[in-house]
Amino acid sequence: NSGYKTSTTPYSHPAGTKAANELGIYDMTGNVWEWCSDWYGSTYYTADAQTDPAGPSTGLGRVIRGGGWGDVARGCRVSNRGGATPDARYDDLGFRLACSSN
Repeated sequence: NSGYKTSTTPYSHPAGTKAANELGIYDMTGNVWEWCSDWYGSTYYTADAQTDPAGPSTGLGRVIRGGGWGDVARGCRVSNRGGATPDARYDDLGFRLACSSN
């Protein structure tokens, strides 16, 4: 939903500059993949339906989720998960900072 406009960085956009989702939340998917603290397991999420899965207790890679600017629309969703080694660096991979409004 960027109107085919790029920012000063190669293809990603500064936080909060694209339209909010149907819940009014900004930047949940599609700009950059989000690092998660969970260890990645390629078959972990197919085992059983789960709410807030934590992933395996150890592994070689961490979970990345949400898709990035180079992914097709169906890949840009919070349930889209992949894995990357903790030292990986990509221009469509970032992390989310959150704080309370107080």
